Amino acid sequence: MERGAPARRHGHAIILNPSTHRQTRRVVFAITAIVSVLAAAFFLWSLRSIILPCIIGTFVAYICFPLLKLFTRIGIPRPAGILLLFGAFFLAAMVIANQIGKIIPDEREELVLRTRFQYKLNERYHHFMGLTGPEDTGNIVYKYFGNDLDRIMYGVNAFLRLNKVERILFLKYREGYQNKPRIKDKYYEYFLKNTEPEQNLDNDRIADLKKDKKRTTGDLQETSHISIVMGVFKLWIILPLVFLFLLIDDGQIKRFFLSLVPNRYFEVSLAVFDKVNKAIGNYLRGILIESSLVGISYIILLIVIGFELKFAIIIGVLAGIATAIPLVGPAIALVVGSSYALIAENTASLLPFITPNNLIVAVAVCVLIVMILDSVVYQPFVVGGAVRLHPLVVFIGIIAGSMLFGFAGLILAIPAIVVVKEFISTLFRELNDYYII
Repeated sequence: MERGAPARRHGHAIILNPSTHRQTRRVVFAITAIVSVLAAAFFLWSLRSIILPCIIGTFVAYICFPLLKLFTRIGIPRPAGILLLFGAFFLAAMVIANQIGKIIPDEREELVLRTRFQYKLNERYHHFMGLTGPEDTGNIVYKYFGNDLDRIMYGVNAFLRLNKVERILFLKYREGYQNKPRIKDKYYEYFLKNTEPEQNLDNDRIADLKKDKKRTTGDLQETSHISIVMGVFKLWIILPLVFLFLLIDDGQIKRFFLSLVPNRYFEVSLAVFDKVNKAIGNYLRGILIESSLVGISYIILLIVIGFELKFAIIIGVLAGIATAIPLVGPAIALVVGSSYALIAENTASLLPFITPNNLIVAVAVCVLIVMILDSVVYQPFVVGGAVRLHPLVVFIGIIAGSMLFGFAGLILAIPAIVVVKEFISTLFRELNDYYII
């Protein structure tokens, strides 16, 4: 055989020269990586319904890793530390779920809130457009834009209006259904005003509505059992198990993935893995602290301007959690806070100049104050060490994540972009430092 031939036959085996052997390994490695990525993407798409509890369990585990290391340093055995953290996690989850159950409006409160909101929205709209009297033709704004605005209000009313089953439930709660307090006469008048354009509810009509309610309720009960069971399974079984397994893991996952990497790239892979792991931990812990501070700020300010404690907590918690998604937190606080201000008929504000008439303005000021605090204080000092992202990247990532994976993608888009950015930047930096590229 001539010199430089790619291979030579030795007995029944073909021995490749070193350069051909390296090329073969690279091709095999590249094909394996592509197949693995495609398979992982397929499984993620197929199991997207359980992605959110898995990721939440992973996030909580990442947040708790420093506590586990602290327990080890102060002399607490690792198994005892894991058991302690898991017990604290389970207890905190039960307490939070119980408290959320108390502050979330029940069926009766939801019906009353929708009735109040629809009535007050129409009242404010008519007042703003100069349509307070039966013979009023409206102000100059209504003369030019009345037709378009009326169509918008018609759509809003169609969305808020109680359907047949809900109206019959409202009437039943009005009389003290399920031992709940009777609905106030004032809200019953709102209910009648909201249903004025429709046919009056006579006795025959009410009987028909009751039949529809029974049939609809039966169908819902038949179709909701499986979804409820699956929801409980995903939330209360998968989430804590992921949290527990990640705490128990003592580097096995890391060693497994590093064992798949060729020796030539071991140091690079180890550096990339460690830096990405550190970036994820810093980001999650920073976002957790920032969200908590933002939520507490909203609660305090809303109580100051006269919100009920229950609704101040609801808005603060929702806006604080949504702070992880840029611009969504302030939007939720403004929309939900303005909705409450719209139906508020009296305030217990600590500031005497705030009344129900200007409560919406006070909500906007509170949102502005929290946004300034978040931008000037919370983000620089709390999330300053985390990975920074361009706003355009954040915007596109959120839209793409929500389109692909729904609510889970909306929540996970930013952490995923952080991981990808840190992975790519660290990978190329390390490859350059080791003179591989």
